[in-house]
Amino acid sequence: MEISNNIILNLMNKSLDGLWLRQQATMENIANYSTPGYKSKSVDFESFLKSNLDSLNQTASEANSKIKSSSIIIEENGDQSMRLDGNNVDLEKENLQLAKTQLQYMYTVTEMNSYFSKLKSVISEGKK
Repeated sequence: MEISNNIILNLMNKSLDGLWLRQQATMENIANYSTPGYKSKSVDFESFLKSNLDSLNQTASEANSKIKSSSIIIEENGDQSMRLDGNNVDLEKENLQLAKTQLQYMYTVTEMNSYFSKLKSVISEGKK
């Protein structure tokens, strides 16, 4: 599969969507730390994205359609809680997840900005 600019942009866009949703779910988990019976939520988009792109015999248009159709899944964690109120939010784990997600989001935005800066440079140098 030839990796085109369009595929790269679609991958970064889907990643930003998934990371944003993961950040929202993690903040919801943290906000409901004291809510009796609350079950934590997690977001998975990487495994679906990877499984859709595993086949290397795809055209660019097939790869783009698979990227766009990749699911972002929010799952409720049904694990039993060690707490008496039934809440299974691990505050330390959630805070680490939030920090990790924020770093991934910032990195992806930086990569996207770098990509557009390079394109701008190529376009402006091409005019000369």
